[in-house]
Amino acid sequence: MSTTELFVELIIIGMGAAIWLFLLIASIFGVAWVDADKLLSLPALIPLLSVIYVLGIVIDRVADTLFERVWGRRLLRNYYENQDRFHEDRRILYLQGERLANLLEYGRSRLRICRGWVLNSVLILLSLNLFTWTSIAEPLRVQVAIVGSLFCLGLIYGTWFSWYKLTLNDFRRVKEQAIFLRQISKSPASLEKPGI
Repeated sequence: MSTTELFVELIIIGMGAAIWLFLLIASIFGVAWVDADKLLSLPALIPLLSVIYVLGIVIDRVADTLFERVWGRRLLRNYYENQDRFHEDRRILYLQGERLANLLEYGRSRLRICRGWVLNSVLILLSLNLFTWTSIAEPLRVQVAIVGSLFCLGLIYGTWFSWYKLTLNDFRRVKEQAIFLRQISKSPASLEKPGI
């Protein structure tokens, strides 16, 4: 995985954090002080992008820890007895199967984005409702709360389900590809050079 891909991945995760953080701050201080033209101007975008990147790192680490404790170990047991064996198989892929490792990294990137957005979506749901009930006028308040909540709940479920399937797929692929690479390295035919 290139540095650019990792940077984009963390920006995508950080954007979700920026949304819920903005809603939380707007709930507390209101939005009258926000000058959208200055906030979204080119000179302001560079520091804003830096903050979003850092937020992406923090959310990714928190989500990783949370998901590992709640679901990760249990899902791992579908394919492995322990984490050491999984890490050994993954090491084989990275050392012996560059193309397989690249495919694995692409899947893991999607997995991390989904995992980060599950956490972001929960926090957006909470901060959106706080903002709605403290800052939006009565006739529109209930509609925004209902539609926003339904959207966030759908996003939570969709990103969690995607993370779940991607995680199981990751464990399965690592195991299958490591077995394949072990078989190739033990096969006498794999030691012969073509054309000899």
